[in-house]
Amino acid sequence: MATIYDVAKAANVSIAAVSLVMNDPETPRVGAQKRKSILEIAKRLGYSPSGLARALSRGSTNILGLVVPMRDTIFFNNFIAEVLAGIQTYVMDRGFHLMIYSHSAKSGRITKGELTQSRFVDGVIFLNTRMCSLQDMKDSIDDLNKAHIPFVMTNCYAGDDTISYVGVDDFALGRRGAEYLAGLGHARIALISGTSRSPMTQQILQGFKDGLTEAGHKFSSRFHLCSEYDPKLIHDQVVKWFSAPHPPTAIYCSDDQLVPDVYRALEELHLRIPDDVSVLGRGNLPIGTALQPQLTTLAIQPFEMGKRAAEQLVRIVQDGAKAQRIYLDAPLIERESVRRVAAAS
Repeated sequence: MATIYDVAKAANVSIAAVSLVMNDPETPRVGAQKRKSILEIAKRLGYSPSGLARALSRGSTNILGLVVPMRDTIFFNNFIAEVLAGIQTYVMDRGFHLMIYSHSAKSGRITKGELTQSRFVDGVIFLNTRMCSLQDMKDSIDDLNKAHIPFVMTNCYAGDDTISYVGVDDFALGRRGAEYLAGLGHARIALISGTSRSPMTQQILQGFKDGLTEAGHKFSSRFHLCSEYDPKLIHDQVVKWFSAPHPPTAIYCSDDQLVPDVYRALEELHLRIPDDVSVLGRGNLPIGTALQPQLTTLAIQPFEMGKRAAEQLVRIVQDGAKAQRIYLDAPLIERESVRRVAAAS
């Protein structure tokens, strides 16, 4: 296959001249006769520049990158799949393409390979996952800024960097969960969190404590489990709670993915939801309506999160929009897993 070097040699011109003509056959920077000669030789040799090369010469590729620091298959994760759908819907409508990077590292920060590839796109959406610590996020932000790569971060960020971000207010959701359950008469409310490394965990916990205080209840550390998404840890802690005097009357799960393990443990103990214990989720994943009883939850909007992140990144790329933080609402969806109890319970 002919290269730009072959064309330049055959036409007795510089590589720069070939590049100019191939990207703009009418360019006044190369004489008419030389332009004609270059085009004829390129046609005869079967040379044409790649779309990426042409795009780079214009300073734009119309490609956006998506970094998802997660080693598991992301398409099997309902939350990530919905964020991806929101991103794809927006970028397709705006004539952009989407490049998804495969993350093989054990850390939750952007890798050198992902950073290198990001130089060939117009901008990057960085979707934080449960692998990401706050330090991972800060390191990724620093690397992207140093490389002058436009980006928007989504989900779980709780730092103070001046960045474009789309997500939910996890502190507020921790507080709302506690206030909602306390408002239904629950005084002993347990919280099951995800991973200890995620800043979401601390944000929800702090909000949860604040909500309990506002409701006139004290937070008890024995009613908090950082589960690390380990089914055995969840099972053992639920059994421990309900084997002791004065167990919780309600359990708030900071992620709907944790709920099926809670349901299984309660079923094993022959405890009924919500008659014996109420269960509240956060996320509104499809599993919530498949469970019996159906799950009451604070509904995160991953499709909207992805769509708004893509919209923000396109505005940055095309118009130089300034950094902006967007916090999406998470409405309460009341189903069957929570009930009111007597205030003295």
